[in-house]
Amino acid sequence: MSDHNFYLPVSEMTSDEARIATEYALLPLIRMALERDRKVIAITNTKFKVLYLETLDDVIHQVIQDQRENRQELFAGHIRMTKRDWFSYEVYIRGRLFELVYQKSIAMDWIHERMKAYLKP
Repeated sequence: MSDHNFYLPVSEMTSDEARIATEYALLPLIRMALERDRKVIAITNTKFKVLYLETLDDVIHQVIQDQRENRQELFAGHIRMTKRDWFSYEVYIRGRLFELVYQKSIAMDWIHERMKAYLKP
């Protein structure tokens, strides 16, 4: 045996790669829900409609900014993701294929925590 060091690729996603993949999968769901809520509030008669719409517009803008940053991280990390289902993705990283499947309850918990962060400055 020689004293050469061999590089073996990591067989699991790093925590940073998992974070990037999670944001890529779940941020669009947050944006879709907020845009749907905005449409509903816009056509209803609520007392503080303008205030609600301004708040939703600000949060939607922040989600869009986060999605842009996430896409930049995705491309910088040479990560390719393929959506198979609502909560199921194939992630290609470092020449390896990982299957990323979220349980609906876990995804909803992540989305709930992220929404709290958006709404509480």
